[in-house]
Amino acid sequence: MEPKMTLSRRKIEERYGKIGTGGKVLFVGGVPMGLSKLSRKMMMHYEDLIPIDAGALGEDRYWIRYYEGEQRKVMVLEFDREFEIVGETGADIMDWLGDDYFRIRWRVFCPAGGEE
Repeated sequence: MEPKMTLSRRKIEERYGKIGTGGKVLFVGGVPMGLSKLSRKMMMHYEDLIPIDAGALGEDRYWIRYYEGEQRKVMVLEFDREFEIVGETGADIMDWLGDDYFRIRWRVFCPAGGEE
């Protein structure tokens, strides 16, 4: 039996599909772009932001889904054809992992000189 789905996860999956079901290439204004290129274009190309998939919602409205490592969340950004962010939603990765969340050895970073 699958655990009860949280409201945040349900909202994401109803609007954008299950994780990984979006595309790896998105056509914006007729131009094909991979997830890395989309991330750079939106100035969202960071080590702790891992693009998962992307898609189109309709005329001139698109989305890209990330795993955000610092907060351990799945984030979805909606944007227009000028790459302006017009919406954002997110849910804790625990909503997908369930109890496995507690078995993962998360990498920790302390900028004040702490140890990993």
